Amino acid sequence: MQLFYNNLMPLTRNYFSKTCFWICLFSCLIYNAAAQTGGLKKTYVYQDLNSYKVFLENTESQNGALLDKKLQKQYKEIINGKNDALLKQLSDKGFLFDAEAYPYLNSILNHILEKNSLDKNQFHFFIDRSPEVNAYSYEDGTVVCNLGLLSIMENESQIAMIFCHELGHCLLKHGNTAIVTQLKTYNSPEFLAKVKAIKSQQYRVNTQLEGLLMSDVFDRRKHTRSKEWAADSLGIELFRKTNYGGKNVSHLFDLLDSTENKTTAYTIRDFFRKEKIDLDASWFRPAGTMRFGDAQKQEITDSLKTHPDCGVRKIKMQAVFDRNPKPGADYLFGSVQKLAAIRKIAMFDEAAFGKDKDNYGFYLYQLIQNDGFYPQDSNIKTSILDALVAIGKHQKSHTLYTIVKTPYITEDDHDEYAKLLKLLNTISLDKLINITGIYYGNNKALIAASNETMNDYKTLNN
Repeated sequence: MQLFYNNLMPLTRNYFSKTCFWICLFSCLIYNAAAQTGGLKKTYVYQDLNSYKVFLENTESQNGALLDKKLQKQYKEIINGKNDALLKQLSDKGFLFDAEAYPYLNSILNHILEKNSLDKNQFHFFIDRSPEVNAYSYEDGTVVCNLGLLSIMENESQIAMIFCHELGHCLLKHGNTAIVTQLKTYNSPEFLAKVKAIKSQQYRVNTQLEGLLMSDVFDRRKHTRSKEWAADSLGIELFRKTNYGGKNVSHLFDLLDSTENKTTAYTIRDFFRKEKIDLDASWFRPAGTMRFGDAQKQEITDSLKTHPDCGVRKIKMQAVFDRNPKPGADYLFGSVQKLAAIRKIAMFDEAAFGKDKDNYGFYLYQLIQNDGFYPQDSNIKTSILDALVAIGKHQKSHTLYTIVKTPYITEDDHDEYAKLLKLLNTISLDKLINITGIYYGNNKALIAASNETMNDYKTLNN
């Protein structure tokens, strides 16, 4: 029974962007960790953490009290596991609480709440430092925007529509309903009888259990898509009460759709060419591919998508605004320049998040992308040198595996992160030191490295 009930955890998030993902069949998704704030920069500390803990506890208690007693214990364990994971993310620098991006985006959400006469005390807003183009919400009313989502937004009205969609999920109680529905399914006599029958057989028990669970997952994904339509519809109604205009908001679906098959605008090869660094062309090909039959792959992918097609959603939303236009502004709390500054903050912090997680391969990859947008930025130049020196230092001490992940298998010939990982895991130390030296020489005028970095750089060259 534990196997099935662990599978409920992904239902506590409602994703807005058109993503598809596999639910881990045999992974325990319940975490136990106490939130700590000691030693964190103020930028990553949530000032209302204690009151938020109380809010989460009260919400779990109120929702659980509405259930049959036989489900209350399991429900509490699931929600407490989600809460522990969320609080751990808060304690591990997982969210951004800076003085610019956070209050700016929070103002947009608060405007929506005020115009719809919704109680602000029942909702909380966080900025996830993830580069994934995504936004999501929890059953308790917490709305989260990823840094990666900001990279494609064109104006405040589009951001507001995404927030309205997530609030739609919260108000329709989609997250909580999904958890309760699955708990009832997994505790039903019919489902338990199927599990018992499978376990009584002598062969292929695990395979049949996986098949039973997967059939349930496929069915649940189809129902989840209908909830996305409902969240879109309620989101539009919430949006109508704001002072934002609806003329351009449906275009956000084009922006979301473009992230499904996007190629990196600034490739790893472009970066090294700009720096006049010659590398073996074979390093810029993915390490290998793993392919399934196209029909099978497409069937699985389509069946597990939680969101309807972005193109269809755009047509439906645009039709609503064509029939009943929504006048208003694209900006209420900022401007084109303000949003551009916020997007720059997001790009920088995505990279910093990689460093905070000791993932220097990702750190360097994000910095290289930033360099493509801001080629004369001193902080980026300095950070790239810092990343190269750190990677060289760990390679020299045979601890590269602690800060650079091994290359992963990808089907995408344009996966620039995969190419960079392959390079970092196959390049010789001498060549890496040579690259670092050339890069430092090219950008010395813009680099303001710390004493620690420069000492490590000198050590590498001795």
